[in-house]
Amino acid sequence: MNEKTICIICEKDAEKSGVQGKDGYLAECATCGKYFLASPELFEGSYTGVPREKKAMISAYARERFERGEEPLVLGYPDEDIITEYENKTAGEKLKNLIWYIRKKSPQFGDSVSLDAEKDYPITYSLSPQGFTEILNNPIGQKLIEPTESGFKLTEEGWTLGTELMESKEGSEP
Repeated sequence: MNEKTICIICEKDAEKSGVQGKDGYLAECATCGKYFLASPELFEGSYTGVPREKKAMISAYARERFERGEEPLVLGYPDEDIITEYENKTAGEKLKNLIWYIRKKSPQFGDSVSLDAEKDYPITYSLSPQGFTEILNNPIGQKLIEPTESGFKLTEEGWTLGTELMESKEGSEP
């Protein structure tokens, strides 16, 4: 049974459900995707003192795993290696992940994808919705994506790049 909770990573609304035979719960958050919090009585408190910018990087990692269809991230103590890796993503990596995400959500060329900076900022490894919006402006300027009434769609060049990125990410680790 699902119950409402607050995401320990991004502090927004989430749902949690128990997992039979495991000490912990599965959380599903619109921003972070799905993750498993092991031994909540032990680890939940370890996230309260983590700075928001570091939690944003954990959120980016969890969301990336979720979008790739991988097993949910298992949270224990905050992982400094993951935080460091995601803090050091380049502008090019952020842009490519945005193009990949739009392409993944577009079954056909010309399809529009709704993007919400408030919940989708982890896709671009951003610290906040404002960072997401700044990154979103880059591929618009490069004519890789264009705004539509209902969201954004890839241009022909963006579609080609997105397809290449999808193919290169298949089977690779985040």
